[in-house]
Amino acid sequence: INGIQDNIKLNANSYQITNGIIEIGASKIGLIKNSFNGYIDNCKITLRAKSSIEILNDATLTAYYSFDLPYPNNDDGPNGLNGTLFNTELVDGHVNQAINFSGQSSYFQAYGFYQIGYGVIQSKPFSVSLWINPSVYNPCAIVQMSPTLRSRYCRNLIGFLPTENSTSQIIIEGGNYTLISGPEVILNTWTHISVTYSIINGLRLYIDGIYFDSTGSFPFEASGSIIYLQIGFSRWCISYSIPNAGYQGLVDEVYVHSRELTQSEINILANP
Repeated sequence: INGIQDNIKLNANSYQITNGIIEIGASKIGLIKNSFNGYIDNCKITLRAKSSIEILNDATLTAYYSFDLPYPNNDDGPNGLNGTLFNTELVDGHVNQAINFSGQSSYFQAYGFYQIGYGVIQSKPFSVSLWINPSVYNPCAIVQMSPTLRSRYCRNLIGFLPTENSTSQIIIEGGNYTLISGPEVILNTWTHISVTYSIINGLRLYIDGIYFDSTGSFPFEASGSIIYLQIGFSRWCISYSIPNAGYQGLVDEVYVHSRELTQSEINILANP
């Protein structure tokens, strides 16, 4: 259930039929058909037994963007949430290829995120992980979430703020001035960022696989809508701290999960 083993039957026989009709959304006992009332989506049949890791990814890996050839726009996860690149360049990355963002109006955008910050239901868990390699110290937004493209009702999640040393530091924002002030960034160097959320722990920030800080518990606002995810700077958003300006640098290996990742899982993403 939701990627976690609920029960087990040890003496089950294998399914022997090699062809026939599969009916989804109803069951028939004798002459009586009972129909399912609700939603069903993304139904797939695999002709082998999947591992527990594969099943957990099927249930909770919302999207994975490797930005690799031959289809750098594509979602390499189970849901096919392919995106669009605007004013970007494909370059050598941390793993194979990466996207080079040049600042204002340079971004990647994908639609279809149900369970993420400002998504359909309030305070549902999620995680966003990515590699960044900034080329300049500029205050900017790196990850944005928006329920629509026709209003300013969007939010910045990850960005940079200036420091007293004329550098930039990583900032994580959850709304209502709920912030994590992260470490200073290093130019032309790959840094792995993971941000997780649950109602119990709030936002948690991991840098290069190591826990950095958290906000503590808070309710994450919902929009009631399916969400657009933007990497780079797409548009002006409601923001309490993260500047509405364009990111300049590389991004690679973006993962979005509909659950709060553990320390060990994040460590794996930070050491590909």
